[in-house]
Amino acid sequence: MAIIQQESRGPCIFEYTCDNVCATIKRVVPVESLSDVIIPSVLGGVPVTALGDDLFSRMPSLTRVTVPNSITTIEGGAFAKCTGLKAINLPRGLRKIDDFTFSGCSSLRSIPLPQGILAISEYAFSGCSSLESIIIPEGVTVIEEAAFSKCSVLRSVSIPSSVISIGPAAFSSCRMLSNITIPPNVIFIGDKAFSNCISLTTMTIPKNVTFMGIYAFAGCSSLTNLTVPERFLNLVDDLTCDVELEDDPEVDLEVD
Repeated sequence: MAIIQQESRGPCIFEYTCDNVCATIKRVVPVESLSDVIIPSVLGGVPVTALGDDLFSRMPSLTRVTVPNSITTIEGGAFAKCTGLKAINLPRGLRKIDDFTFSGCSSLRSIPLPQGILAISEYAFSGCSSLESIIIPEGVTVIEEAAFSKCSVLRSVSIPSSVISIGPAAFSSCRMLSNITIPPNVIFIGDKAFSNCISLTTMTIPKNVTFMGIYAFAGCSSLTNLTVPERFLNLVDDLTCDVELEDDPEVDLEVD
């Protein structure tokens, strides 16, 4: 069992485990109100390589975080519901945005994602209600369930050609999203992937898609042009309609 050690740095105490090769920060104990935090790159004489689960979760006073490039792992929920967080850098060695990492960070307007990211996990940015744009770097292969759901002012999304899977509700309730291009290598689009994107007007489903979830575009009340591969033609009602919706959008359907 790893022994928890402590080290005081500025406005907080970092509790961490160390295996003589690297350190993982497990807990942050504020000694005063936290606003601007610089995460140390070395603790106990070894490099800090990981931030633990829920590390800064529910710290509303936190507005800015500087993360060192020694970090390669940020575990789930590390910054979840930091409602005051406005700025954070992500280290260049990071390979995944883990589950719920930035969920509920309602003041975060933008966040550059480093090259080398391979996956954006479940609910990673869900409820980031100030996030206006996101560029997903080349190399990402999966956007998992609800990754960007309820990003209510998200207007611009760039999805790279490396993406092959867009999970259930991945962009659900992105109400300002009017245009998004699904790259040609995508083979999987999950249930409700773009549901309630009420500003979405046009959508083309690539020919390589082999699975389309139900209600993928349910509640997309502005969607007037939908192009789908011929094999999905008999599923259009399931894609665009939901029994819970009062009004079904009228869609000009094209077959590709």
